[in-house]
Amino acid sequence: MVTRWIMAIAGLLCAGLVRAEQAPTVRGLFEAAWSRAECNQHIEQALNNAHYHELGAGYSLGMVLCQLQARTEAHILFLVAPRTGGRPQLLRFEAWIDRKFQPTDLLTMAKYHPATKTISSHQSYGSSEICGAAGEWTWNGVELKMTGYWDKPDCKDNREFDRSDGYRIFPPRM
Repeated sequence: MVTRWIMAIAGLLCAGLVRAEQAPTVRGLFEAAWSRAECNQHIEQALNNAHYHELGAGYSLGMVLCQLQARTEAHILFLVAPRTGGRPQLLRFEAWIDRKFQPTDLLTMAKYHPATKTISSHQSYGSSEICGAAGEWTWNGVELKMTGYWDKPDCKDNREFDRSDGYRIFPPRM
């Protein structure tokens, strides 16, 4: 009987020790993505200046400036969900690279549209707006889902790049 009490107390003490482990820092969550994305911004300053957007039902979208160039900027995005207790979850997106979708940590020229709960991103190829890629992801109440992606790789064609069906990659044209 005494042995069971001692074992129960020891179990409670050990359980308390496990819970007392230091949680990873927000910076620790971002460091790997920061390195993969080759960010040129100071990580501490960027995290302190993150922009937040309310998605509803306790969810928030965070945007952290990763790269800043003369004509473009790129952000790493994260989600803060009620079930995580405020701990951010990094978001990975897909970009059309080498004629296939590949995972990426950042979105170029990302913009959040609160009326539609959509994130749009676009990237120009070269020095003009004639060719480029663009993507859209829409919040469905639980996650951001890709709802459209366009690509115009030919910079010699003088037609302006737009989000018409002629350049649509996703969803596929029927």
